[in-house]
Amino acid sequence: MSRAVQLAALGLVGFGLPAWAVTLISDVRAQQLIVACAIVSFFGFLGTIYLVPKVAAKTQARGICGKDLNKKGTPAGDKPIPESAGLAPGCVFLLCVICFELLHYYDIGSLVGFVRSGFTGELKTESISEAWLVDYNAALATIGFMLFLGFSDDVLDIRWRVKLILPLFASLPLLVAYSGGTGIALPKPLAALGLPPYLELGILYKVYMVMLGIFCTNSINILAGVNGLEAGQTFIVACAVLLHNLLSVAGWPGWGAGGADAAAARDGHLFSAGLMLPLAATTFGLLVFNWYPSKVFVGDTFTYFAGMTIAVAGILGHFSETLLLFLLPQVFNFVYSLPQLFGIVHCPRHRLPVFDPATGLLRPKDAPDWNLVNLTLQLFGRCGENALCIRLLALQVASCALTFGLRYLLQGYYK
Repeated sequence: MSRAVQLAALGLVGFGLPAWAVTLISDVRAQQLIVACAIVSFFGFLGTIYLVPKVAAKTQARGICGKDLNKKGTPAGDKPIPESAGLAPGCVFLLCVICFELLHYYDIGSLVGFVRSGFTGELKTESISEAWLVDYNAALATIGFMLFLGFSDDVLDIRWRVKLILPLFASLPLLVAYSGGTGIALPKPLAALGLPPYLELGILYKVYMVMLGIFCTNSINILAGVNGLEAGQTFIVACAVLLHNLLSVAGWPGWGAGGADAAAARDGHLFSAGLMLPLAATTFGLLVFNWYPSKVFVGDTFTYFAGMTIAVAGILGHFSETLLLFLLPQVFNFVYSLPQLFGIVHCPRHRLPVFDPATGLLRPKDAPDWNLVNLTLQLFGRCGENALCIRLLALQVASCALTFGLRYLLQGYYK
C-alpha cells in the first residue's frame, strides 16, 4: 500500500469507531460538547499540518536535526531530518483544550444559533463546577510543563537517568490541585475474601499518580526508533481511550458505573474525551509528516507531552487500570528493557536494529538490544522499516482490542 493509503486506513479506523460511539449517546448536552470538541480538534489537525513544516524549518536552521540511522548507507541516511517537530502538535493541542474549556461556559445549542444569526440574539451560559475548573487547569499546567521539559531535553540532551524523573516535576500542578478520591475499588473476588470493597490509600494514591505519569511519559519514549512508531502508537492509544470514554458516557452494555457513581464516572470519561480528541487529531496531523519515509522526527518534545496527556486522562478520568491494559505493549517493553535501563546489560545510546543497505531490510544486532523493536525482528524475521512499524502498531491495536474484550467479559464479575 502507498503511504497515503496506509495513513487513510489508520485514520478511518481510528476516528471511525469513536464517531459511531457518539451516535449512541442519548444525553444531548454531552453529545453537543463532544461534537463541538471534534470540530475544534479538526481545526487542530489543520493547524498541525500548517505548523509542522514551519517548526521543522526553524529547528533545522538552529541545528536541531539528526540523521535516520535506519537508512544508514543510503542517500536518505545522509540527509539531515529536523527534530522536535512534536512542538507543533503540542502547542496546537494546548490551544484546542483551552478553546474547549471556553465552550463549557455556553449552551452549545444557543451558541450555534448565535453564530448562524450573524452573532446576534441570546447567548445562554452554563454553570461549571469549581472542582472541574481546578482539575482542567491543573491538567493544562501539567501537560504544558511536560511539553516544555520535552523540548528542553531535545535542546540540552539531558541524561537518561534525569529524564526518568522529569515527569515528577511536571506532575506537581496536578498533585497540588487534585481534589478527587484517594482510594480504589477492590475487585469483587478480593471482596469475597473479606476485604472491604473500597480501600483508602491516602498519600500512596498520589504516589501512584506520579508513578503512572513517569511510566506513561517514558514508555512511549523508549518504544521508538522507527519512522511513525511514536506518533502511531500514541494515535492508536488515544483513539482507543476515546472510544472507551464515549461508550462509558453512552452507557453501552458492559461500560459505565451504576448507581450513585454513575454521574461521577460519566463526568470523568467526558473530561478524558476532551483531552483525547485533540490529542488524536494533532497526532494524526504529525503522522502526515512522520510516517515512513519520515520528513521530521517527533523528538522527546512529543513523546513526553503525549505520554503525560494520556496519563492525565487516565488519572482524572479514573480508569487507570483500563489504561494500563491499553498500554500492554509499552508495559512489556518497559519490563523487558529494565536490564539495559539499569545498566545490568550494556545499553548503547541508540537501541536500534541494523540496516542492510543491500537489501533495504532491518535485522537485530548480533547481540540484540532488549526492546520490543528488536524482539519483533528476532521472532518474525527481517523486514523493511515500514513493515516493522506496521507490525508493532498491529500489536498495539490487538492489545486495545483485547482490552475491550476483557472489559466486556469481566464487567459485573471483576468490579
